[in-house]
Amino acid sequence: MDYALLKTIIERVEAYQASHASQKLEDFTIWLNTQLFASEKSDPHAADSDLYIGFKLLYAAKELKRQSKAVFSESNLSSIDEYSFLLHLNQGQTFRKMELIELHNLEAPTGIEVIKRLLKSGMIDEYPDEQDKRAKRVVITQRGIEELGHVGPQMDRVFSNASSPLSLNEKIQLSGALDKLIR
Repeated sequence: MDYALLKTIIERVEAYQASHASQKLEDFTIWLNTQLFASEKSDPHAADSDLYIGFKLLYAAKELKRQSKAVFSESNLSSIDEYSFLLHLNQGQTFRKMELIELHNLEAPTGIEVIKRLLKSGMIDEYPDEQDKRAKRVVITQRGIEELGHVGPQMDRVFSNASSPLSLNEKIQLSGALDKLIR
């Protein structure tokens, strides 16, 4: 029996362990993938894969923001946060203002501004929270539902185009990886 492949794997594991403290299989897999499939061209960011991943995530987010601005220029919404707030409220739920803001990972002042714009445009209403008299709850209005009906199909195309180069399996893997990053 030929153990050449097993010997190669052991050599790779030893090389990884010599320069990395992590014992996670996932970290080793990422490192091995980088070693085996790295571009022939020298990339100054390739040595720091965490930084490289961060830059790619930021780039992808900026590209989605750019494409959605074109959709919002023809609507009563002005940001992807407004759209996302309406989407969550359209699920039939009401939220306390701060719950909605935290759900979207926004700073309180930024989230309050988003809510103020939606209130001013009549797309949401607010009312006192029965359990916490200091808090207010927000709910989507008919006007907000109508705006979602107008903007939703266009935003679906933006999101679909963003992931169209990926196979279903790649989409599932990416979604799982992003879930880990978000936690």
